[in-house]
Amino acid sequence: MARIGAATIEQNREIADPCHAQADYTMKLSPSFQIDPREPWVEEHNREVREVWDAYKADRPTCVPVIFTGARTLYLEENRIDYRTYYENPDEMLRLQLEWQRRAKELPFGDTLLAGTPATWSVYVDFHPVASASCFGCPVVFRPDAVPAHECAHLSREQCRDMPMPDLFTSGLLPRQREFMDRFDRICNAGLTFLGKPVKRFKPSLPSIGGGTFSTALDIRGPEIMADMYEDPDFVHTFLERIEEWHIALHRAWSAMEGVPHALDTPDGGTFGLYGLFDHGIDMLSPQIYDEFLVALILKLSRKYGKRPSTSLHHCGRGTHLFPLMQKRFGLTAIDALTWPINDVGKVRREIGYEVWIKAVISDSILRTTPDAIRQAAKDFFTPEVKGKGRLSLWVAGEVTGIPAENYRTLYAAVREYGRY
Repeated sequence: MARIGAATIEQNREIADPCHAQADYTMKLSPSFQIDPREPWVEEHNREVREVWDAYKADRPTCVPVIFTGARTLYLEENRIDYRTYYENPDEMLRLQLEWQRRAKELPFGDTLLAGTPATWSVYVDFHPVASASCFGCPVVFRPDAVPAHECAHLSREQCRDMPMPDLFTSGLLPRQREFMDRFDRICNAGLTFLGKPVKRFKPSLPSIGGGTFSTALDIRGPEIMADMYEDPDFVHTFLERIEEWHIALHRAWSAMEGVPHALDTPDGGTFGLYGLFDHGIDMLSPQIYDEFLVALILKLSRKYGKRPSTSLHHCGRGTHLFPLMQKRFGLTAIDALTWPINDVGKVRREIGYEVWIKAVISDSILRTTPDAIRQAAKDFFTPEVKGKGRLSLWVAGEVTGIPAENYRTLYAAVREYGRY
């Protein structure tokens, strides 16, 4: 495994060297889809997908829509490509993103229109979820069978107080982020096309934070930050605010470098917490502590920047005990990645109201079992209480290896049976 920490990135140049490959590199891409868009089953699938999404967007659903993003893992498994290849070479990162976007349009496991090309293919530099942690010196591990992971820095309270905020361009993985961005642009600007359509890098290509303010505090200080909340609350307030101001400065700096205005600097619209509420680790906090430290910080910085708090929550943990407070303080309108069965989705809908849009997830641990178990799980999940009158979708992320394609097919069929209104 390739281990990279903020202090050792220069000693691992062999991983970044592919950025300096020849500009005339010829990218080997698929010349066509592997399915025929004129086949009757493709036309029927696409017709049904349009009907499901049209009804969902009109707030008159006929069936819970399925958002299938597992094509990434399936493509890598089908071609025996490990994740390290993706992170080590910008040309491979770009190529693989295009190929699994193609693969997603060939697999009838979700409500995706098949065998159709967008006006422009979009690619992006992807070091999620470790870019922020690497900036603070957390050792990063690139793994063959999953996205990167990182270790906690476990800094003392005194080290956290004295620590200068990381450089906005040269800390951690940020130099590699910039090298990959430049390489993407060189290839795309040279006229790269895929299946007859141009390829462009999405801008701004902001460094992946991988978590919010509290998540980053856990990365740096470790679980001791929760004891600090009782023993030295002033330290925690100051520390969390420094981290969030650094996040804001980081994204502003990279937006400016790309020539794209940051939403906090636009005169109209926008919210504070532009990327939603997405702290990991808040499961361990009581509503009182979350209110005292996190809500207070969000509201303080919202006032400072003249923006509204975000009303969108991404939470794949077990922190549903905090949702009523979040609803009270922020007026939640959407919850993303709410995983079942570790969370009681029906109870969440009762407590925060059926008008909130929920993107739920059936745990990957269930998808790795058997078709019969998956069908039963879908039947158990789609209760009248969970479905409500709508505003519910199912996200099938497939972020772990070892899920057979047949299991995805089974789940999609089960949603069509049990997820109907």
